[in-house]
Amino acid sequence: MFAIFVCLAGGMAYGIVAQEPVPKLPPEPKPRPGRRVQPPPPEPPSEGRNSSEKAIAVAPGVSILLPCISQARVTINGWRRDEIRVFVRNGSSINFEVREKDPKTGKPVWVTIGNESTAGRRVAPYSNCISGERIDIEVPYGASLSIAGRKTETRIDSVKRVEIKNADGNVTLRNVAGGIAAETYKGDVAVESSAGQITLKTTTGNIIAFEVNPGQVGDVFRAMTSSGTVTLQRIEHRQIDANSVSGTLLFNGKFLPGGIYKFKTSNGSMKLALPAGSSCKLAAWYGFGSIDSELPWKIITENVSEGGKSLVAMVGGGGATVNLTTNSGNISITRQ
Repeated sequence: MFAIFVCLAGGMAYGIVAQEPVPKLPPEPKPRPGRRVQPPPPEPPSEGRNSSEKAIAVAPGVSILLPCISQARVTINGWRRDEIRVFVRNGSSINFEVREKDPKTGKPVWVTIGNESTAGRRVAPYSNCISGERIDIEVPYGASLSIAGRKTETRIDSVKRVEIKNADGNVTLRNVAGGIAAETYKGDVAVESSAGQITLKTTTGNIIAFEVNPGQVGDVFRAMTSSGTVTLQRIEHRQIDANSVSGTLLFNGKFLPGGIYKFKTSNGSMKLALPAGSSCKLAAWYGFGSIDSELPWKIITENVSEGGKSLVAMVGGGGATVNLTTNSGNISITRQ
């Protein structure tokens, strides 16, 4: 009888347990104001967005074309190897297109660096863009570069010649021996220890040039900005043309015999620091501003009218020709 009772009690207990509802999990607590919510894990990189590296043997004086860099921090350095090496971090896979070879050695003398996805197909230049978090390129010292960029921070060091046009971003060039043509619409342009025919342009940014020399007789140095400061120091060209629409123009150097120097700013000041023994014929038009000089000069003519003021003066023997123009700024000539 006792055994029957135990079995009945056990069965009743089992039925009660079986009929109890499964407890629901409590809702996740809402984040408190100011509490940092963990972001979801990052998605794996998509195809074509991994880091990659490629190299190709080339002739020492190879010409390299990068028709489009859409976005990247770009560093290009010259090295002793007759080889182009490209490393792209978190970006496009690249392709080398050999356009021309040396008939004697068979080595490429003209190479395009483009997007691997467009290799072998005729596409518009912007379809061949490469991009990445960082793009590092090594090229022979004798290489010439032609680059078009959209939004890049570009540094180039120790190559023969550079031609670069950038829509947005700074351009820094060092040790370029055979000439520079650099333009950016939004950013600064800086050049150091370089030579040859040089043209620097920016729309909204500063221009800085330091220790720049001509590569041959007749090479011209030009610097133009719409909104920014132009700073020139130790420029050895005999022809300099510097222009800032609304910014200051600073020159620290010397005027060479027979040289022609033109400095112009529409709405900014002009400051020239010259050696004590400078020699030039100076023609200045300074609108509604003023002019003063620490160097002794002999004024030949001076005009003051409702339209502005101008003068022509001789400094030393008058070996160089210097033209200074500002609409509403001051011109200051100081001794180094």
